[in-house]
Amino acid sequence: MPASILFVHQGYELYGSDRMLIQSVIAAARRWPKARITVLLPSDGPLRSELLPFVADVRVTNLGILRKSNLKKMRLRDAAKFLRKVMEARRVMQDYELIYINTAMVMDFILAACTVSKPRVIHVHEIPTGLAKPFFCALLIMTGAYVLFNSHATRASFIIPFWQKYSVVWNGVPPAKQLVVPEAHEKLNVLLIGRFNAWKGQSILLSAVRSLSVDLRSRLSVRLVGSVFGMQNHFAEDLSGTIAAQGLSSVVEMYPFNPNPGSHYLWADVVVVPSTKPEPFGLVAIEAMAAGRSVIAANHGGLSEIVIDGVTGTLFSPGSINSLASAIVSYIENPDRAQSEGAAGRERFEAEFEESHYKSKVTSVIAELTRSKLS
Repeated sequence: MPASILFVHQGYELYGSDRMLIQSVIAAARRWPKARITVLLPSDGPLRSELLPFVADVRVTNLGILRKSNLKKMRLRDAAKFLRKVMEARRVMQDYELIYINTAMVMDFILAACTVSKPRVIHVHEIPTGLAKPFFCALLIMTGAYVLFNSHATRASFIIPFWQKYSVVWNGVPPAKQLVVPEAHEKLNVLLIGRFNAWKGQSILLSAVRSLSVDLRSRLSVRLVGSVFGMQNHFAEDLSGTIAAQGLSSVVEMYPFNPNPGSHYLWADVVVVPSTKPEPFGLVAIEAMAAGRSVIAANHGGLSEIVIDGVTGTLFSPGSINSLASAIVSYIENPDRAQSEGAAGRERFEAEFEESHYKSKVTSVIAELTRSKLS
């Protein structure tokens, strides 16, 4: 068993990778209750509050997180300061038997991992594009770490040597606390849960709804649930303005992000995940399936692995307003689809995406790495 584990994470909220960190930490704490476990986060927030009942040592520290805004402001003296952060990260890592970095974005700990011989896991939740792709591929290779990818789509976006060990471990979530079959009602309830940003697809959904005839729109009710990152309030303001400008106020409502969105899933008939960039996984899709809801998803990234077209939901052409609109119309005209696909989705969830599968696979990797180190 590992005597000590250090978890490092880039976030502090309760979105996808944040919640998977919770699952990983709880799994380790329950499997090895005598292990000394520490979690490092960049800021205080709801994630720390969720972790404290399970792990007493949850620290807030100034992590070297790679963001575009940071790169734009970086100067030569910042590089020297960052080098000191890497050396400090290395010093911290020396005090633990296993290092678990729950992101590819924490640069100080990723680079420090290149210099230590301890067992280390890098759990990748990102699909890099452009120049970032060779950069992150090189980083993973340099670390020599065991890599966990959250989907086959994420794995395919990286090039790593054949000798570097890795696993694809799909994310998992707990079963819905309340499982209710959608009842027949006058309107089709369509739900989109996701951060308000440039690529989660809220604008695509609004355009698809706007393209429908007045009669079809009258048979539709839409909820957008989410929040912005940091001070990026313009994304929420733009959505609100678009809803008003396109005359959709009677059809579309906006709700703030809720870390416990069960009531929204109970309200929904179908859940839409229209991301315009490939999702590394797509946690909302399996949450919807856990609640017995059909899923309409963009056919790329991890979503293509989660949703079985025509069985547990519908896959549409990414970024296509017409394709998404056609999918929505098919449920308006045949509401029984939502029930049958929701039931099939629940079965698939229990077989593949229930949290116990995720926890078992993650702790098995940790156990194997520590056994290998001791032997």
